[in-house]
Amino acid sequence: MYKGVRLHHMETHIILPGEIEVTDDPSTVLKTCVGSCVAVAMYDHDAGIGGLAHIMLSMGSDEKEKARPALYARSGIPLLLNKMIKSGASKDRIVASIAGGSFLLTDRKVGVELNIGRRNTDMVQQVFSSLGIPIVRQDTGGYFGRVLELNLEDGLINIREVKEKIREVKEKKQKDTESEVIGDFKLEDLKNQVDKLKPVPDIARMIISRIKYSGAGTYDLERYIIKDQALAANVLKLCNSPEYGFQKQIHSIRRAGELLNPETFKNIVLDACNYNLYSDTIKGYSIEQGEMLNHSFCCAEVARLISQEKKINNPDVIFTAGLLHDIGKVILDQYFFEKFNLIMDKVINENIQFLYAENEVLGYNHAQVGEIIAREWNLPEILIESIAFHHQPEKAKKHPEAVSIIHIANCICSMVGHGGGASILGNRINGFAISCINLQKDDVDKIIEKLPEVLNHNESTI
Repeated sequence: MYKGVRLHHMETHIILPGEIEVTDDPSTVLKTCVGSCVAVAMYDHDAGIGGLAHIMLSMGSDEKEKARPALYARSGIPLLLNKMIKSGASKDRIVASIAGGSFLLTDRKVGVELNIGRRNTDMVQQVFSSLGIPIVRQDTGGYFGRVLELNLEDGLINIREVKEKIREVKEKKQKDTESEVIGDFKLEDLKNQVDKLKPVPDIARMIISRIKYSGAGTYDLERYIIKDQALAANVLKLCNSPEYGFQKQIHSIRRAGELLNPETFKNIVLDACNYNLYSDTIKGYSIEQGEMLNHSFCCAEVARLISQEKKINNPDVIFTAGLLHDIGKVILDQYFFEKFNLIMDKVINENIQFLYAENEVLGYNHAQVGEIIAREWNLPEILIESIAFHHQPEKAKKHPEAVSIIHIANCICSMVGHGGGASILGNRINGFAISCINLQKDDVDKIIEKLPEVLNHNESTI
């Protein structure tokens, strides 16, 4: 039989940040995406037992490692080893492979060096050395993400590097930016076409059911709305429309629920949910079964944690900005589906950054598209700048601190590999953003430690 030909269905298990899985099922592939985190794979060929850990930090206090051992290299690797031995593996036969540990930042000009990747890699190597387990394959360092897969049928390890290849994109200088072309579409056409965005059907149907049959309150509805950036954008668009005429703009879903009477708020939410709910004409959310949703929600939660940690701005507003930062991708996905597929093909097959792929295919990028629609919808300026400049925080004029938080949160989510899918990159944090909010190494460690618990809690609410 030709080696590598599978005669049965292989089931892929995704290992999320701070998680561990051990199995002896030969039809299983264990997979994870890492930036500065380290993917740790172990395998016993004789027993056919393998395990994978997604290590986020090098070490924590004794209390922290006891509470969440899988988060840290110092406690997570022994935990993975013990799980494998309990499953029937022998320590003498186990070999390890590691990948990840990309460098987040080495910009000495800002006075902060966030070498989380290097610290993670060093600790992983130390732990394996102390355990006497050989590392037979290692792919670490650099400024890019990696995808690691462990195939339990034969113990083969596949490590794919996702590098940022900068392409030469010809600058198009035109006097009137409103006449620039996105592929075959002018910006005026895009503004006219994008009326609303299609929400995730399951979330929309759940909200409609709760409003109609269980008398859900505004706080209850908010918990569901914030799971979907398209739905949140629709609700904010309607709240800030001339129809309601608020003197001050509404910056967050929570504020909308506080200002509007319950029946009005429910009607707005119903309107936002019902748009083309049963239509198949708009594709929407095509990135690997919800990866876009996962990444945006992760970014929103990290941004809120940073806002709370640094005591900058209103955490609810910052959460909303994080949720909507990639709304331009949703627009392209839903209204220019064929072009969006071309972009994803380049990202996946050519390993280039999403932004550069967009510029090649469209002559424009999702941040610019998102800004145009956000202004057309009369969203607050703090949300507009967060959407427009989350890759270039130094360009924010009115809300540089908020935009810096969103930029950093976006990079941290990429670092830990949450919701990045095939387009994960070990993005370096912009030096301006670090200086703007006085970000320190300990701040990042605190955020990463809190992230799995926050995300798991929120996922369990639906």
